[in-house]
Amino acid sequence: MKRESLRPEGSGSDPFDEFVAARYQPLLRGAYLITGNIHDARDLLHDALAQVYPRRSTIRDTGATEGYVRRTMVRTHISRWRRTRREVLTSAPPDGPAVQDTERDDELATALAGLPPRQRAAVVLRYYLDLPVAQVAEELGCTVPTAKTHLARGIKALRQELEPVRELVGRGR
Repeated sequence: MKRESLRPEGSGSDPFDEFVAARYQPLLRGAYLITGNIHDARDLLHDALAQVYPRRSTIRDTGATEGYVRRTMVRTHISRWRRTRREVLTSAPPDGPAVQDTERDDELATALAGLPPRQRAAVVLRYYLDLPVAQVAEELGCTVPTAKTHLARGIKALRQELEPVRELVGRGR
């Protein structure tokens, strides 16, 4: 009896493994911006990949795999936040290696960490990952007007947080 292979004929590896190898760092950056902590970001990304992996064969369009992983990250993060209902905000950057490499990126990451989880996720999906508002709403599991509200409130809070920094930079400190 011939043994069936899970991999396509002539393929040296699983397409999902190739996807993870190619998109791991951008997905990790997105997870970091959602969680505000590199350790939580790794956990979030790995949990999302573990949830998508068993269902990878049901994804008809292989180009949509990243969308499935992003949506899973956002929903997993929101579920965790709802379960714990607590968030520890710190004024210091994470202990581990920072994803950002400039002072401005660190200030933005700190400001993002101060946002509520749904606003943070909406801002990251819309402005960092450059998704349309309709897709942001879909990934957050809410309506478009609700997603727009999360975006507006998140951007307003970021502007208020970063405005004093911008004024100091304009004066030359």
